[in-house]
Amino acid sequence: MRVIIITDLEGVNGVLNFPDWCTPAGRRNEVGCRFLTEEVNAAVAGFFGAGATSVTVVDGHGSGGSIRDEILDPRAALQRGARVSPVFNDQADVAAFIGQHAKAGTPNAHLAHTQTGEAVDFRINGVSLGEFGQLSYGFNELGIPVIFASGDLALTLEAKELIPGIFTSAVKEGFNKALDASCPAEEVMARQSGAVHYPRGAVLADIKKQSGLALQKYLAAPETFAIKPIEGPYVAQAEYRATSKKLISEVGALPARRITTSSHATVAGAFREFYETLEWGKVEEGEHYTLL
Repeated sequence: MRVIIITDLEGVNGVLNFPDWCTPAGRRNEVGCRFLTEEVNAAVAGFFGAGATSVTVVDGHGSGGSIRDEILDPRAALQRGARVSPVFNDQADVAAFIGQHAKAGTPNAHLAHTQTGEAVDFRINGVSLGEFGQLSYGFNELGIPVIFASGDLALTLEAKELIPGIFTSAVKEGFNKALDASCPAEEVMARQSGAVHYPRGAVLADIKKQSGLALQKYLAAPETFAIKPIEGPYVAQAEYRATSKKLISEVGALPARRITTSSHATVAGAFREFYETLEWGKVEEGEHYTLL
């Protein structure tokens, strides 16, 4: 019984804002990475206690290197590297998420975004998806159900909307207004930094408990974790704000735009075209881009 855990940093209990906690140069980054690893360890303990034979932890936060391997549970393997792509990894029986945040535009969420502050919304065949949803549908195509997720309260509600039977653990609760397309990309994180963080001891205990219960439920009734169906073929579409000042030197001064992929037989194919070709591609009005 092989478990893969996808990690992020913004949805960790105690992580307060992006520049101080979620960037390698941030003055509180080391503490945030330790908090993440402690939450991962709680889930690892829960999964092994419920019958897992192996657990692989994917170091998934954008800057990389967020799992502190010196304190990671020694029973867990660690997968890391440049832009690890767990969607295409079928070496697991079930998947879980730790430290995940809600999708862009979510009300009462903490540090909500979808990949980047430029994203206003991302959809597959009209279904709005954040990072959790994108990866969950990718895993689903490989026959790997997502059984557990922890993050802010908004993320847990998002997860249950897509996978009604999923087990979750909320670690904090945002109280920020939903951001629309008028918010500049560079202000997205700062405007969503307000949250109530739940007591840390209770958070760690609940992650251990709920992850164990999730695996027990899967072993008894795997159909519990069926994901909301989306019928193919698949087209991804998203609205993006104009490029933030921070990113202009890397990708150019791209305008606000709607991006539309070609039609694909798999959701993974639509993701590949969007993120590998179109997201930061040259913007020309036509098949794939509409200026907003």
